[in-house]
Amino acid sequence: MHTDCLQYNMTAEQRDQFDQEGYLIVPDALDESMLTQLLEAADRVDRDERVAKSIDPGATMAKFRTLVEDDVFLELLDWPKTFPLIWDLLGWNVQHYISHLIYYPPESSNRVDLKPGGWHQDGGRPVPEMERPQPRLSLKVGFWLTDISQVENGGIRIIPGSHKGDRPPDLHSEDDILQLQVKAGTAVLFDRRMWHARGINTSDTTRKVLFLGYSYRWLRGLDYNVMPDEILEKCDPIRRQLLGDGVDMKGWWQPTDADVPLKTWLTEKMGAEYIEQIGEKQWDREKWGQVID
Repeated sequence: MHTDCLQYNMTAEQRDQFDQEGYLIVPDALDESMLTQLLEAADRVDRDERVAKSIDPGATMAKFRTLVEDDVFLELLDWPKTFPLIWDLLGWNVQHYISHLIYYPPESSNRVDLKPGGWHQDGGRPVPEMERPQPRLSLKVGFWLTDISQVENGGIRIIPGSHKGDRPPDLHSEDDILQLQVKAGTAVLFDRRMWHARGINTSDTTRKVLFLGYSYRWLRGLDYNVMPDEILEKCDPIRRQLLGDGVDMKGWWQPTDADVPLKTWLTEKMGAEYIEQIGEKQWDREKWGQVID
């Protein structure tokens, strides 16, 4: 991982935006070359999925575990303009836990039942089973492969600030709803607790987006239990960490430095004080004191 990525560490303004609103927009996260490569790979995945599963050309295609489908997707794991934001929010004990490619073809604007909906929080069973308000367990990054700068493109609809509540917000109040409108190549980070829904695509183009999720390493992955060796062998130590590799089982909860090479890399490049800041940021030492088993 090149040190050039350190110029994209989170600013105080970005942190405040994410903490308060639950999302962060990263314009021009993908350059033209990367966007072209991703579109070529994603279009192939879309074609293959539609043939294999007999998905109608006009229906939505949603492909999980996309990361293993092409090497170019692996590049996004530690993408310079987004990965530093992930470790600044979650710390160094992180992993990739889900990849999700969605192709949403245009809908007919003449359909009478065409209404936005599907409001939800990501996270599966932790959503109903954990106490409220829930802790921040994971983040997602949406890499927008096509333009959603117009409302008719069907960009994601969110309720800013809803990640902090202990009950569902008013899902019918249009005043509280923001539909994201961004250009192709934009990345959008969002807290999985934030209430969100898909917009309605009544444009003349297919809406294309790839989501990558990051969580703490003591949460097991949704995409996989053990990533195939042929994938791990292509990756450097930090990418292997993100893909679930480690020294032993105990390392998921009590990691050694060998389990988390990202910590070592950041210590070398940024210093021990920085590691302390992002690794212990949710532990108020003055309030709780030293924890002794």
